[in-house]
Amino acid sequence: MLPLKKNTPKKIKALLQLIDDPDEIVYSEVKQQLLLLGPVALPYLEQIWNEALNSAIVQRVEEIIEDIKLNEFTKELIHWKNHNQDDLLYGVWLVNHFQYPEISLEHLNTKIEQIKKDIWIEFAEDLTALEEVLIINHILYEVHQFNPNIAHYYAVQNNYLHHVLETKKGNNITLGILYLLIAQKLELPIFAVNIPDYLILSYINDDYNIYDAKFHSLQEATLFYINPFSKGTLLQEQDIKEFLAQINKQEKTNYFVPCTHSEVVEKLLLSIASSYAQQGNVTMYSRYKSIAQKLKEA
Repeated sequence: MLPLKKNTPKKIKALLQLIDDPDEIVYSEVKQQLLLLGPVALPYLEQIWNEALNSAIVQRVEEIIEDIKLNEFTKELIHWKNHNQDDLLYGVWLVNHFQYPEISLEHLNTKIEQIKKDIWIEFAEDLTALEEVLIINHILYEVHQFNPNIAHYYAVQNNYLHHVLETKKGNNITLGILYLLIAQKLELPIFAVNIPDYLILSYINDDYNIYDAKFHSLQEATLFYINPFSKGTLLQEQDIKEFLAQINKQEKTNYFVPCTHSEVVEKLLLSIASSYAQQGNVTMYSRYKSIAQKLKEA
């Protein structure tokens, strides 16, 4: 008999009593019904997970708990995309929070705000775009000493912003996100561009609205590109073309113009998936790849 609370709702109780059924068809249906119930079923599942002695039951319950949380996480990301994706930090925090629920949004914001203030103090009126970026690069990479984590590039932790802020090391995607978040706090026209598997930024001419920029030639709209993984190295359009050739990607217009915050978070999810793939963790790779795909299609 499974350890169930006396006040367990009848429907949940009936489902949980079948969770150890040897018939895979029965278990599959039980699992589906519990997934449909969602977070409501979590306290009862967690009780079983904590108290059950049968390892097969524990494994099944653990699988259902993880899938419920994964479904809720996906729903939160899709809701953010459809209602609040102007707030990139919130979307990045949702990814962070799923794996590290103890890290608050305020914690991330405070850390980034401090870096932004250190940069802002160095700013003066009438700076050129180039001068602004050089100051950011100096404070971010020389004063705060953020660096690419080349030695452990595929470590899963590299994908979580709080870890990057603590260790001063990250991968291509998270260092790009950090740079982008700081630029937004400074109200600079710096945006991400959607090069596959990389996060390159563009500095858009102030004379163009970000949405209008997509309808102008690249020469008119983009002053230069920035590579946050290479300590803010400045790039021109030709550099991007050569880079695409090196990674065997055919040139597409959207590789050169600003992308949405949702696409940035998709990159982060795919980066996490890639990290798990490098570790040989097929289950986690598939999960994060699936979330990224659902976010893209939403």
